[in-house]
Amino acid sequence: MEIYKLQQLLSEMSLQEKIGQMVQLTGAYFDKDAVLTGVVGEQLPPEWIIRYAGSVLGVIGKEKIYDIQSKYMEQHPHHIPLIFMADVIHGCRTIFPIPLGQACSFHPELVSEAASIAASEASSEGLKATFSPMIDVSRDPRWGRMMESFGEDPYMNGIMGKAMVDGYQQKSDQGVAACLKHFAGYGAVNAGREYNDVEISQRTFLEQYVKPFCMALKAKPAMVMTAFHAIDRKPISGNKKLLRELLRDKEGFDGTVISDWGSIGQLVEQGVAADMEEAAVQAAEAGVDIDMMSPAYMFWLEKLVENGKIPESFIDESAFRVLIMKNQLGLFENPFAGLGKSEKLTPYHRAKAYELTSESCVLLKNEKILPLCQKQRVIWAGPYVTSKEFLSRWSIFGEHEAVETIEDILQKKQIKAECIPGCRMLSDEECKIWQVEPERFDEPGNERWLETITGDDTVVCVLGEHESQSGEAASRAFLTLPEEQQLFFERIAKRTRNIVTVVITGRPLDLRRISEKSRAVIMAWRPGTMGAEAVVDIVYGRTNPSGKLAVSIPWCVGQVPVSYWDIKTGHIYDADHPENRFSSRYMDIPNTPLYPFGFGLSYTEFNISDIEVQAGPDKRVHVHCKVSNTGKVAGAEVVQCYYETLCSSVVRPRKELVRFQRVFLEPGEKKTVDFSIDREEFSYYDENMEIVCSQMKLRISIGNSSDHEWGNSVIFV
Repeated sequence: MEIYKLQQLLSEMSLQEKIGQMVQLTGAYFDKDAVLTGVVGEQLPPEWIIRYAGSVLGVIGKEKIYDIQSKYMEQHPHHIPLIFMADVIHGCRTIFPIPLGQACSFHPELVSEAASIAASEASSEGLKATFSPMIDVSRDPRWGRMMESFGEDPYMNGIMGKAMVDGYQQKSDQGVAACLKHFAGYGAVNAGREYNDVEISQRTFLEQYVKPFCMALKAKPAMVMTAFHAIDRKPISGNKKLLRELLRDKEGFDGTVISDWGSIGQLVEQGVAADMEEAAVQAAEAGVDIDMMSPAYMFWLEKLVENGKIPESFIDESAFRVLIMKNQLGLFENPFAGLGKSEKLTPYHRAKAYELTSESCVLLKNEKILPLCQKQRVIWAGPYVTSKEFLSRWSIFGEHEAVETIEDILQKKQIKAECIPGCRMLSDEECKIWQVEPERFDEPGNERWLETITGDDTVVCVLGEHESQSGEAASRAFLTLPEEQQLFFERIAKRTRNIVTVVITGRPLDLRRISEKSRAVIMAWRPGTMGAEAVVDIVYGRTNPSGKLAVSIPWCVGQVPVSYWDIKTGHIYDADHPENRFSSRYMDIPNTPLYPFGFGLSYTEFNISDIEVQAGPDKRVHVHCKVSNTGKVAGAEVVQCYYETLCSSVVRPRKELVRFQRVFLEPGEKKTVDFSIDREEFSYYDENMEIVCSQMKLRISIGNSSDHEWGNSVIFV
């Protein structure tokens, strides 16, 4: 529909109709089987809100959505279609690895393709918008939503966020509207506690936490979601300076701003609004276009306009943005766009899920034990050997029935191995804490089985968090394995040193004992539909692991939040002189993480050479190097380019990622890698909060992890 026709439509709509476009209701008001992802308020919406509501969340299914849409449009005065939204986070029916795992692939093109598949499956079942990607820089693994982010690095979040937006939106009638969230800084919640406040400097907020949004906005996402927290004590959903001045005026975002669940009403809880009426005023003035499930807009906007407390132009502005989004999705021409056009869990979709899962797994340790030989005696042990729970709490439309177990895959591939769950995933007490049903477990021969293990036996332990232990509202103070799994591992470790541990998790865990007692460790994250096959193929060498950590694995929880880009400090700790206690250090643990950002091993060896760095007359920095596979197995290396600002008026990070490239090489093969970096990408805010983008002294380094450089050069730009 042409813009002028949309404008004409808006002019013909009543005030209630326009306000309706600004209200999102849960599908519970339209369908009793809708998926709920938050608490429903006690008050029922006014009847006219249900009749005119512009969007619905949590409903999926071709027939169901066809029925709801048909009935809704028939009774709507202007026959405006609904838009159905949901949390399609890492796949719809075909579930890919969690975003944190996807980032470990360092393969944005594949991440984009996975998002495109998710969009096709979602659109086919009636969903036309997803609350994804989440590009909150996340350094604290106590925060359960780290699993939904792309890790600790701002640049990585920006690159992967842009790739995912492109994947969601690039198809015409089968695409869905993407939503960048949570704008901004939510990954820095104090103490890693969900819904908590955020206290960071303005400089850190803009340079590290807003940066990925600025990058991903170039992909023109349809929506941006506000966050629950406050920045500089001002909650985001009522923050005019952040939403209108920064997001819209400075960054040029012209799409739809949607609140997170109930966050406008939460302004009252945060004490910045006296009541829902005032909360509605603050959010409307800040430019929040859609109120997701709070009483503020639905009960107060009409009265506020009639009383002259907010101008109707605010309503027109927001309602028009929602209409434009629906128009861009083709809903005015076809309210059922994409419905039924894609199959789910197709062989192609599964193949891509397998590929991304394989590239997301990170080999953290390997003392010449992997890959295993199929002919040797191997025992696969742990609750995840016979479990299908490889998805996550955020794969809300995923189907466990479509997941094969590791035991299934071993049998299918005719690999002789003994499989034993050995213990429960969670104890009864842990089930109470995480609000899950206690697991039935009856294996009386467990102790006798353990006694049969000899020092020559190889045991692959597949252990990790329960699905409920990561995701929204899943903050943890302790990052150890569940207690029964820890005890089970220790018992095996007393019998044999030949242990390969595969970790299934939504966040970094405290892996000290696992790493110490295992000869090999694989971080498989929450791997999704094809997780079992990807893990088995890596263990037996059918696939060469190539993942690199998108987040540091802390030595222990006492280090967090920890990241490679921590700000420089004085009293620098020198590991060669541990007797000096008057330095920035812990006395009882190391400063450095157990495994750093960018780290990951392979079954082959790589070499990076011929590094050249030049500051060109085109105001760009040009980096050249060669990477070669010096081993006997084909594999992929990730060449990583970092920079350090050597002297500035303010303290800067020790190192920042500015480019990376994943390179696949046959044995003996050598390839050239070139990076071209605009000078403005090195810019920062000086002591007066003015941007510095010239006369900078930089150290440019090339490596294959944040703590392993193959070479560096100092340049002036």
